[in-house]
Amino acid sequence: MPLTLLANPAAAQLSRTEDNAVTSADDAFGQSVGNERGGLYGTDDVRGFSPVEAGNSRINGLYFAQASGPGGRAISGNVIRVGLTAQGYAFPAPTGIVDYSLYSNFGNLGVSTRLELGQYASPILLADGSIPLGDNAGVTFSVNVREQERHEGGRAQNTGLGGTLAVRPWQGAQIIAFASQYRFWQDPAAPVVFPDGDYLPPEYRRRELLSQPWALKDNTSSLYGGVAQLPFGNWRVDAGLFRSGSRVPETFSDLFTRLRADGTTPARVIVADGNNRNDVTSGEFRITRSLLTGGVAHKIIASVRGRDGERLFGGQQRINLGESTLLLRDVRALPAITLGAENVDRVRQGSLGLAWSATSPGNWSLDASVTQSTYRKRVDFAAPAREDVEIRDSPLTGSLTGSVFLTPALVLYGGHVRGFEDAVLAPDIAVNQGDAPPALRTRQSDLGLRFALPGGMRLVAGVFKITKPYYNVDPALVFRDLGSNSNRGAELSLAGTVLPGLNIVAGAVLLDSRIDGLLVDNGLIGPRPVGTGRRKIIFDADWRLNGGTSPLSFDVSVNSFGPQVGNAAGTLMAPGPEIIDVGMRYRFTIGTTNALVRAQVNNVTNTYSWNVSSSGGFTYRPRRHASLAFIADF
Repeated sequence: MPLTLLANPAAAQLSRTEDNAVTSADDAFGQSVGNERGGLYGTDDVRGFSPVEAGNSRINGLYFAQASGPGGRAISGNVIRVGLTAQGYAFPAPTGIVDYSLYSNFGNLGVSTRLELGQYASPILLADGSIPLGDNAGVTFSVNVREQERHEGGRAQNTGLGGTLAVRPWQGAQIIAFASQYRFWQDPAAPVVFPDGDYLPPEYRRRELLSQPWALKDNTSSLYGGVAQLPFGNWRVDAGLFRSGSRVPETFSDLFTRLRADGTTPARVIVADGNNRNDVTSGEFRITRSLLTGGVAHKIIASVRGRDGERLFGGQQRINLGESTLLLRDVRALPAITLGAENVDRVRQGSLGLAWSATSPGNWSLDASVTQSTYRKRVDFAAPAREDVEIRDSPLTGSLTGSVFLTPALVLYGGHVRGFEDAVLAPDIAVNQGDAPPALRTRQSDLGLRFALPGGMRLVAGVFKITKPYYNVDPALVFRDLGSNSNRGAELSLAGTVLPGLNIVAGAVLLDSRIDGLLVDNGLIGPRPVGTGRRKIIFDADWRLNGGTSPLSFDVSVNSFGPQVGNAAGTLMAPGPEIIDVGMRYRFTIGTTNALVRAQVNNVTNTYSWNVSSSGGFTYRPRRHASLAFIADF
């Protein structure tokens, strides 16, 4: 029996009434299904790092470099591949992998609609449809329209469009072409707060619009491409080609720097930016040979992958509004805004990989891979006084992972992975905002146990260590290499069916994140990265009455966070909150149509809490809010 899902995620069909992240989860490490999300980790945080920022994204298992989030409606969901869930997965990455899956349609006709009053009564309309083109082909289309009431105050507009064309040339094979676009505009720039001492910002009123009326953001993301997954007996060909783009004609950041304890600041700074563009073409071609020798199943995989990207950034204007306050709206006249010339960041990377896996079902598995890459990065700065940068590298990376069945129910797994990953961009507070460091050499080791409990529950416990260079702003607010960052931790997952109709997903991660380097040794920064916390605990439960046969079900989600490091010196901590969400589903039919009413209340205790970014910016988490949705599959 395989340790986990070893192949690509199954292409999803369009049906919304049974979307449920709890009942769909095999573990607590993170996944999304439609609009439902759950688990310890997400696309922005896996073991203290972001796999998306690291460039570790996949679509149907194939390498994908994203310029921005995969907006639109061609993507049906994602799974986080890390630790246990990366076992048997070709070419794993130290920071984890986000594996997106595409919608597909083979011969089905239907429409799914969602009418919702979202957070703070945001009106939302979603429509997903599938049209057959014979028994082995079909299209899907999706539309998302909403006027979003922002939890920081004000409202924004957003739309999403997507579609796929899927063909099944023969049984087990599929070819999917897709396109999607997502736009978010008239989005107010919410305050980001930087305390000037070892104190928290005052608890100013949530949902109070504090932004400047002219500081509105506009962003359009697009993604299109295609995948082919073609088995030929013991051979298999997988190929994907993707184009991801982002257009930011106008954006603003509202920074309350040097904030005093009373909520006032002598230096409120609006950062105006625009004319930014990011485009990247990426893809992978993979050939797999499967064979069976002496009861051992082998796979040999040869892979070619690459990316070619160009990003325009820079030219920001920093507008110092001077004295201001968080406690009431302080509107200023629109100043003259003149953006500077754009810098050009070009990245080209190619990789040749070879992987081998061997599995003795119910006994052991072993996976190994090696990848040779060529990397070139060139940054052409618009300012004549700033020297252009060109970096070339040829890293050799690899992985060795495996598992042993100690008993039929108990599995020991572990491995070591060396990777070559992207670094985060310089944040808004940095004087070199938008700069991107060269790719980083990273490594990860992990070890754990999986225990299959009687009745179908699955328990996973493991330890890990990830090491990579540490980039952040120094005391002069220059974003640069400040040393090395090692994240050591332990994680726990418990998931499955407790009783008929009762499913739980519970997990915990304990994290010890440390920085080493001269700035720490000299006392200029603290030993822990800004924004990191030492624990996260989740408990999600879904209870469908009458042993899972009732149309009515209830769900609860509890998230407990540890304190976060609030400043570079490590002398300020933001308390960790406990956030509780509750919900219910009621299923019924209208004629032959399956329908669902979905109600949720988030942050039911209305806890006031802070989230701290890696650059030390404080923003409050959303206050209590409710949503009500009607979903129907026609």
